[in-house]
Amino acid sequence: MLVDLLFAITTLLIIWLGWSAGLARTFFAVIAGFIAILAANKYPYQEGMNSYLIFLIASVFVIMIGAFTVRVINFFYLNILDRIGGMLLSVCVWLVAFIYVVIPIIVSWQQIDVRNSYLYSVIINTMHSKTPIFKDYIPPFLEKHQK
Repeated sequence: MLVDLLFAITTLLIIWLGWSAGLARTFFAVIAGFIAILAANKYPYQEGMNSYLIFLIASVFVIMIGAFTVRVINFFYLNILDRIGGMLLSVCVWLVAFIYVVIPIIVSWQQIDVRNSYLYSVIINTMHSKTPIFKDYIPPFLEKHQK
């Protein structure tokens, strides 16, 4: 029950944040994180601050591209589609993060029983049956917490 309540409250917050940011900002923020981590890990000289600077430069570059895209969207008056898309993308990213990262960490720290949680059980069973590719992205240290 506690997990369902936490999920409902955080999902409402994520819906509001996705609506206020829009699809372009949300998409480019997610992509900036992935590209910055990839660039920082692939950089051959990772001593000192080099890795952090590459992370910062890569993320700022992608966010600048996103800012240009937002201006184009505003120019063509596509704000409502942008906001709806941002809301949907935010919820999708949050579902994956909540199911595969947040809940296993909370369960391992607090020993909360998720078996009596209705909403969590329905969502994780649906995600495993409809999109089994997400099972491959579970970090190894959290793999033992999944059913």
